Amino acid sequence: MLELKVKKAILETKEKKEKLLIEQTLIKKRILMIFESEKNIKNFDSLPKFKKEKIAYKLVSEINFLVETNLLNEQLKDFLGKIFGDNLTGVFQTIVNPMVVSLMKSLELADYFKESLISSLSSDPTKLSQSLRSCDELSKLIAESLSDAIHNRIVQKTGTDSVESKFLNSALSDAVKDPRFSENVQRKINSVVCDLFSVMSDKASKVYDKLKPSEGGIGGLFTP
Repeated sequence: MLELKVKKAILETKEKKEKLLIEQTLIKKRILMIFESEKNIKNFDSLPKFKKEKIAYKLVSEINFLVETNLLNEQLKDFLGKIFGDNLTGVFQTIVNPMVVSLMKSLELADYFKESLISSLSSDPTKLSQSLRSCDELSKLIAESLSDAIHNRIVQKTGTDSVESKFLNSALSDAVKDPRFSENVQRKINSVVCDLFSVMSDKASKVYDKLKPSEGGIGGLFTP
């Protein structure tokens, strides 16, 4: 009886490994179709601006497709990391950098927000890709990133301020970490982000027509 259980466990493990290998091969082929070659993955930063934008938009759409079809699990996320190495962040910064510059101007943000926003928005490609499906989702992600930036700023200042300020900073830190703070920020910035989203949609349609939503109104950007 024990021997049968062991054989069954070994067979199941083997089947899982084979399934994962098939999925990895499929994903790699799809990714290479977007980049056209492994050389373009390695030398992404040296590609022409238009080509970088086209690849970045296509990759966002592809990631959303993989998520919707349940192909992108944690193991396959790690596999994507192996394909791209450090270049994956650079690919998404092709979209994130101009978006942050526009936000900085529209929201009149202090300079210290810039690097924090770029880092936060680029850190999770799947989360960013999913947020680019609608302006509301994008507003939510940006609001969370802004809240994190404010929290980090408060924490940094706590180490240098007076004792009285540390108590106040602690209270402010707790308030900022409350989900209601981020929700309030989202409501405040929603119209600005939706305007930006519309501009991104128009720009995306020029380099990758699949990204332009077919339904009326804002929504559906970077969907499979």
